Amino acid sequence: LKEIVASDDGRVSKVITGSGEEIECQLVGLTAGVSPNVDFLKDTELKVEHGILVNEFLETNMPDVYALGDCAQFEQSINGRRPIEQVWYTGKMMGKTVAQTITVNKTAYNPGNWFNSAKFFDIEYQTYGWVFAQLKDNESHFYWEHENRKICLNFVFDEASREFVGMNTFGVRMRHNVFDGWLNDKKSIDYVIEHLKDANFDPEFYAHYEQEIINQFNQQEKTSIQPKKKSWKRILSFVK
Repeated sequence: LKEIVASDDGRVSKVITGSGEEIECQLVGLTAGVSPNVDFLKDTELKVEHGILVNEFLETNMPDVYALGDCAQFEQSINGRRPIEQVWYTGKMMGKTVAQTITVNKTAYNPGNWFNSAKFFDIEYQTYGWVFAQLKDNESHFYWEHENRKICLNFVFDEASREFVGMNTFGVRMRHNVFDGWLNDKKSIDYVIEHLKDANFDPEFYAHYEQEIINQFNQQEKTSIQPKKKSWKRILSFVK
């Protein structure tokens, strides 16, 4: 971030990045980030870079010494994740993994599908699987936004195989176990859209948007379909 530009009324109108890119916006959030405090270990026998280096068993280069949580840096990426993960639930998983190993049941760390959940002001945010800022060459996406502009869903899927690979949500809560299962089972984007009601966290009291989402998905598929994709199945109706 190089500069925050204000409009005539004093509110933010855009930001300018270090590369000169201008991004229009109405809100700017500044975060300090997290850096492992490992400087006091740099003159010890432990191998340290940004964090304490560990293998898939959370073992350091020293026998019977383990590192986990915010200070652990994996030498090799686990399931495509970053070397350092400062997320509460991964720290919990690492603790369980080390507990298994030190009780004579050596266990490799397996965090499963990426997931995170947070709340920004009054809007809840969730992410399941991999959703990057820029789509990969083999990826496509479907985006739905409610007319109140406070609720939206973004689905990412493999363009050729139709496999669902990730999703972001704002303003609506989904069931983690349902999306985790769909990712593990490599369900198609068509299946996910058709069964979206199964992932509604509280269908009894929360508003339903599934039919509207399905209708828009069908319309996008209809307008973007290419000759080689004519065999693609489209969701034709919402099964209650």
